[in-house]
Order: sequence, then C-alpha cells, then structure tokens
Amino acid sequence: HHIILLPGAVPEKTWNAAKEWAESIGGELPDRVESALLFATMKDEFEEAWHWTREAYASDSGYAWYQSFNYGSQSSTHKSYEGSAVAVRRLIP
Repeated sequence: HHIILLPGAVPEKTWNAAKEWAESIGGELPDRVESALLFATMKDEFEEAWHWTREAYASDSGYAWYQSFNYGSQSSTHKSYEGSAVAVRRLIP
C-alpha cells in the first residue's frame, strides 16, 4: 500500500488524544513500519521530537510505541505521556 502524510502535526498529546486527533482529520497514526519509513524518507518534514505510532505495546497495555525523529529509534512509553503526532492515510492499489 501507499501512505500519504496528511498536513499538520500536533504536539503534546497523549496516545489516546493523538489517535482521536488523527481520526478527526480523516487519518490515523502511522504504524511502526510506516513511521520508520517516514523517518528514512521524509525526516526533514518532522519536528525533531518523538511521535506516537498507532501500535500499543503488546506486553503492557499501558504503553504504546513511538518513533524518534531525532535519532530514528523506536521505543515505548506510557500512553498518558504527551508526545507529538502526525496522521497518515493508506491507499491500497
């Protein structure tokens, strides 16, 4: 599939608030693979901060994955923490 990065980003959102924001503009948070692809191909389009992915952390439901747009790493943090978010749409040819 193809991903389209929607315009705009939001800072300081919890994971749930970030998911709601993305849905409100007709998109959704990128998954971990899409986030890594965005870092590899469009890093300059992002604020150097960590951004939520749509993926919850499997071994602890209170955590979710994020993508660092400083260094390219991925890790998890508590869903109540506030991070940045972008939204994408998927096109399936």
